[in-house]
Amino acid sequence: MTRHPPQRWSSLDPAAPSSVRHSRGGRLRTLTVACLLCGSSLLTAVAVPLGVSPPEPPRAVHFGAGGAATCVPAERNVTVLAVGDVLLHDSVQRWAAAQPQGLLPAFRDVQALVAAADVAVANLEGPAAEGVAPGGRPLKPPPNSRYDSLVYQGYPMFNYHPRVLEELALTGFDVLQTANNHALDRAGLGVDRTLEAIDAAGLQRTGTRHSRVPQGPWYAVREVRKGERRYDLAFLACTYGTNGLPDPARQVLLCYEHKEELLQTIRSLRSRSDIHAVIVLPHWGVEYQNRPDAHQRSLAQEMADAGATAIIGTHPHVVQPLARLEAADGRPVAVAWSLGNFISHQLGLERLSAAVLGLALSPGGSDGKLLPTALGWVPIRTRTAGGYAVQRLQGLDEATARPAMEHLLRHLPRENLHPGTPPWWADRMCPSPRSAPTGG
Repeated sequence: MTRHPPQRWSSLDPAAPSSVRHSRGGRLRTLTVACLLCGSSLLTAVAVPLGVSPPEPPRAVHFGAGGAATCVPAERNVTVLAVGDVLLHDSVQRWAAAQPQGLLPAFRDVQALVAAADVAVANLEGPAAEGVAPGGRPLKPPPNSRYDSLVYQGYPMFNYHPRVLEELALTGFDVLQTANNHALDRAGLGVDRTLEAIDAAGLQRTGTRHSRVPQGPWYAVREVRKGERRYDLAFLACTYGTNGLPDPARQVLLCYEHKEELLQTIRSLRSRSDIHAVIVLPHWGVEYQNRPDAHQRSLAQEMADAGATAIIGTHPHVVQPLARLEAADGRPVAVAWSLGNFISHQLGLERLSAAVLGLALSPGGSDGKLLPTALGWVPIRTRTAGGYAVQRLQGLDEATARPAMEHLLRHLPRENLHPGTPPWWADRMCPSPRSAPTGG
């Protein structure tokens, strides 16, 4: 059995134990964040430790012959949009509770982008369990508020008011990833009530299952129609762990401890004639690291060989590169190791800067399956001052956007950068001015 290394506290997390935040490592990391204000040259000098090679320039990822860029008209694609962690700290929940429309104003700048995809997916980082206190204890009646700092609260034991799910649906999301290290923050009852609330909001979910359905599927299947053609996309999520919280009813799919079950599920989905693509959503990696580790790389290749069409990762809270893998049968497989935070109150440029991923899938073989044909990203940041907002960098003035854009371009390829307005899934070789990326 392959086990993932235990997760460490971050010295930058305001909720981390003081022994971590005030350690020598904590001071050095804090110095690195402070120097984000000092300019990119100093940032590079401080952030790269002695004896460690600086990161390689990000490489373009294309899916044409020999990995070359090709024109893929948007109207011929099945389009998948993915974002990273919906991580609602106390201050985010408190702010949303004071807004008549809750979190919807925070998503206004990206709503058209999300809604334009055939399928949009997000990682729900924590339960949305009505009336469940820490430890999985139900409270009757539930609080008459969407934030009370007990039932509905942030770090370290998250739980959100179910209205969050309705707001994600109104933003345009279709599928939620529920397998992550906070999935059991309200124990098994929290998992059950979260799944019930997701179903009630008209969304689909993957990665956890209800205690009353112990043999239920880990995956969700989303139907997409393009003209007269119908495609069914399977989404399968897993997590490296649950912060040590017990899972007596086996409600959470673990990427490493349940690896054989994970791989067999991918194989089974790939072999089905009614499934045209298998999108795997692993919650993995090391927090605050911009490179995938050996565990991610090894598992990604195994998932690709098992039949994954694309692999889209979360958990590190910062972006990691895009990649193209080749499966054992020669298929190209699209990989986004980590998309960073979609919305959070994790401070620091790296954790407030993220990517919205656009994946284009097209029929590519005699078996009728979909293959990745284009991969693009839109740069975003979370504004925390004066109210929360997820903002497209390309819609901001240059001075405001520059620090986040410079950071993201250190890890994500400029060649795959796309404007933050739909349609944007076509590769940059397409002649339409609407699908050509603007400058970074």
